[in-house]
Amino acid sequence: MIDIELLRKIDRIHPYPAKFTVDLAMEYVKKYTKEDDLVYDPFLGSGTTLLACKNLNRNGVGTDINFIAILISKFKVLDLSKERIEHLKTFIETFEKSYKSGCESVSLFEYPSINHWFCDDSIKVLSYIKFMIDSLTDDSEKIFCKLVMSAIINSASNQESDTRYAAVVKPKLNVDYVANLFTKKFLSTLSICDEALSLSNTLCKESPLLYNSKKCTDVIKKESVDLILTSPPYPNTYDYYLYHKHRMNWLGYDVKFSMNEEIGSRREFSSLKRPKEKFDDDMSEILSSCNNTLKVGGHVVLVMGDGQIQGEVYNAKENMIMICDKFNWKLIDYKFSYLDETSRSFQKSYRTKGKKEHILVFEKAE
Repeated sequence: MIDIELLRKIDRIHPYPAKFTVDLAMEYVKKYTKEDDLVYDPFLGSGTTLLACKNLNRNGVGTDINFIAILISKFKVLDLSKERIEHLKTFIETFEKSYKSGCESVSLFEYPSINHWFCDDSIKVLSYIKFMIDSLTDDSEKIFCKLVMSAIINSASNQESDTRYAAVVKPKLNVDYVANLFTKKFLSTLSICDEALSLSNTLCKESPLLYNSKKCTDVIKKESVDLILTSPPYPNTYDYYLYHKHRMNWLGYDVKFSMNEEIGSRREFSSLKRPKEKFDDDMSEILSSCNNTLKVGGHVVLVMGDGQIQGEVYNAKENMIMICDKFNWKLIDYKFSYLDETSRSFQKSYRTKGKKEHILVFEKAE
C-alpha cells in the first residue's frame, strides 16, 4: 500500500515553483502504463515524475538542463540504507557541536557578488557546511547533504524569495540562525528518509540526467517510451536558472550552462524581447525528439500554463495542439484550471486573470 502522505512530504522536500503534484503524476502513470513500462519526462524539474515511477514499479528517465533540478530528482529516487542514515545522524551531531569554532577557522567561499547577496555570518556558516560536505566520501550521503544545503540557501541569503530575485535586508541572519536553519532542515529531511525505508524497493530504474531534451534520442532508445509525462515551461513566466543561481554557485555548478540552455524564460522574452515563434520552435524541436522515443500507441501528458509574450497571451492549449499535430499525436483528453486560482507562489503581476493551466493528453497514432 503506497503512503501518499509520505510521497507528498518527499515531493515537497525542496522549493521548486510551478511543479505538478505527485498525486497528478501517480494518476497519469497508473492510467497510461503498466508495471515495468518506461516513462519519460523531458522537463524533469523537481523529479515528481520519477518519484511516481519509483513507487509504481515503472522505469523512469528524466532530462533537464538545470543542475538543481537534477540534484532534487536524484534525492527523490535515492535509497538510503539504515547504515547511511546512521552516518548522517553522526554528521549533523558533529555539525551542531563544531559549527561555532568551524565558522571561525574555515576558508570562506567566494564568487562574484557574494557579499551583495549574503551577509558575513551566512557566508561563514555555508562555507563550513560546504567544507563538511566536501569531506564526505559516499555519493548518496553527499546528495542528501547537498539537497539540504540547497534547500536553505535562499533563506540564508538576502534574496527576497524563490520567486522574487531582489536583495533585501534580513535582520535575523546570524551564525546561530543560519546553523539552525540547516540543522532543522537536515533533521526533518532525515526523518522523512527514515520513514521511507518502509517503502518497497523494486528492480525498476529511475534516471535523472543533465541533458538537453532536444537531443534525448542520444540517451533514450527510439520507440522505447510508453508515456511522456511532463510540464513544459510556462512561457515568459519564470527564470529557473536565476532563482537557483546562488544554489548553483555554492554547489559548484555551471550557472551559464543552465541559463543558455533554458527555454521559455523571462530572460528570453522580457529582457531579450524574442518573439513567440522562438518558444514554438524550441518546443517543436524538443517534442520532435521526444516523438522519436515514443512507441506507437504511447501517450503524452502535457501540463502547461498560458504565458504572455510581447503583451499578448500565449494560449498553451492552441499552440501545443498545433505543434503536436505534426507528430500525429491525437488529443484524447483535456482539462484546465485558472492560474489565478492555483499559482499563488508567483508575484501577482504574473497571475494575469483568465490565464489557464492546461492538462492535454495525446495518443501517438500510426
